[in-house]
Amino acid sequence: MLKIYDRLTRLALGLANPYTQGEPGMPPRDVWPYIRAHLRPLNKVIWLSVLITVITASIEVWLISYAGRLIDMLSTTKPDQLWETYQWNLIGAGAMIVLLRPLSQFARHAVNDIGLQCNAANLFRWRAHDYLTQQSVGWFQDDLAGRTASRLVLIGNYATDVIYHCLNALAFGLVYMVGLTIFMAGEDIRLAVPLFVWLALYVSLTALIVPRMVQSMEDFMASKSALLGKVVDVFSNFDTISLFAKRIDIEADHRVSLDATRDKLFEARQISIAFRTLTVLLEGIIIVGFVGYGIWIWSQGVASIGLISAAVALSLRITTLADWVMQSTFSIFQQVGSVREALRSISQPLTIPHGHDVHALNVTKGQITITNACHHYGKGQGGLNGVNLDIAPGEKVGLVGPSGAGKSTLVNLILRFYEAEEGKISIDGQDIRNVEQESLRHAIGMVSQQAALLNRSVRENIVLGLRDVSDEQIYAAAREAQAHDFILGLEDNKGRTGYDAHVGERGVKLSGGQRQRIALARVILKDAPILILDEATSALDSEVEAEIQTSLQSVMQGKTVIAIAHRLSTIAEMDRIVVLQDGQIAEDGNHHDLLSKNGLYAKLWNHQSGGFIGDTI
Repeated sequence: MLKIYDRLTRLALGLANPYTQGEPGMPPRDVWPYIRAHLRPLNKVIWLSVLITVITASIEVWLISYAGRLIDMLSTTKPDQLWETYQWNLIGAGAMIVLLRPLSQFARHAVNDIGLQCNAANLFRWRAHDYLTQQSVGWFQDDLAGRTASRLVLIGNYATDVIYHCLNALAFGLVYMVGLTIFMAGEDIRLAVPLFVWLALYVSLTALIVPRMVQSMEDFMASKSALLGKVVDVFSNFDTISLFAKRIDIEADHRVSLDATRDKLFEARQISIAFRTLTVLLEGIIIVGFVGYGIWIWSQGVASIGLISAAVALSLRITTLADWVMQSTFSIFQQVGSVREALRSISQPLTIPHGHDVHALNVTKGQITITNACHHYGKGQGGLNGVNLDIAPGEKVGLVGPSGAGKSTLVNLILRFYEAEEGKISIDGQDIRNVEQESLRHAIGMVSQQAALLNRSVRENIVLGLRDVSDEQIYAAAREAQAHDFILGLEDNKGRTGYDAHVGERGVKLSGGQRQRIALARVILKDAPILILDEATSALDSEVEAEIQTSLQSVMQGKTVIAIAHRLSTIAEMDRIVVLQDGQIAEDGNHHDLLSKNGLYAKLWNHQSGGFIGDTI
């Protein structure tokens, strides 16, 4: 029996495939077009749900009407003749109640709760994730990661709830109401009059209150999303917060966010309570209308006692149904507001669109040509201001300059984390705007000053993005990065050790030097033809740095290298050193030539003490 049940429920799960790609381009920005754009993979389950809903609601209406006829049978038939007269009628009714009704309810819940809910939420999340991962790195830096992640995950729940309640409550309620109207009008058209009046009042009330409800819930969800983003921001940077902020100030700031969220929820609940109260009033009207009107026409001798009993049962059933539909309506429009709020992140234009005629980058030599590159992050100042630079294949170039000179901006433009506002960047003669972004980054290995790791195992962090990598290759890369020995001694809080140990969020369980050595191992294993080092050894002590520098000399062989360094001793042996100042190239040459010019580079070099630059950098 359990195997049959498992097979049937898994059959319901297979009614839709949540991992189908959507239409290319930005998702619709309005709620209903956004939901409609996701309905095609759910067509089968939706139509099946509607069909089963009609059957189930019809059975419920029949059950009420049969109760009235049963009372009439009991009141007009002698007890000793009941079974003989209505034997097959009663057996058929029993079979309907014991067999068909449970089966129809099982089918409805299996289709809606499993076929729809288990698939639709993942469908919305899958497509939202697929679109958001096409956004640029710069886009992600402009918003709170916690808020974006929350919107991505929760939009699946919100949008699915809208569809679920439309099918499960509104469709059921509509079929039920139509069935009741046909039944009552078939018995006596006058019994349908109270139902028509009640429906008119109910629809008018809904039309009056729902728009206010939608706006209030959207405001609340925006406030809650901001609260979540702020909490994630604090917890992600709790070490810094603990160093610089007082606990009383942290709590006060959090209370301001909590109060803002509570005020928005209060406004939403005000509308909800008013709606609920007026709905109860309408329930009273339908009870009085049905029962009172039914008693009156019975007293006139134009209705049977069974019909009146059915009217009483119907009035009570309608009040329950009305409350259910009201709750579902409230939930639908609550979730509509939530979807609209989530779309503020999900449905934004790509900051760096993917071109239609792009091709994979083909790196044959590794030459990088930068022509009149300008980028000010939309502010009109800062960043780069007309940089022209040609890096020959296999050349090792160091970038130095004061903070804010444009070093990181130049690297971000080469990686196409941001789109240059003016100018052109080419690799082996190929404009990077005309190549696939993934192939561009596949050709570049990078180690940054803040070596961020994922909350996964050491092994997964080292092989990130690579497939079919053997343990021997991983160990070799780790040894070259001087990381193998300390990795073997790692153990996380779940007892996983060595390369299987998890490193915590952003690698927080490791020291800065350990994170940087794992990041170096990752780049060594990637073996990309272009290598970018952004303070790649800044977190290492002098002894380990010397060992790493020796390893890097081997890694850099045959590669085009760009190295950013504040510690000038780490790049003194580069083929060229480019000095940036105020977004432009101030000097260009090797270490000895630049010292002989006695310009900015010489000044920076002279400011060093023990290999470090002073406060001017």
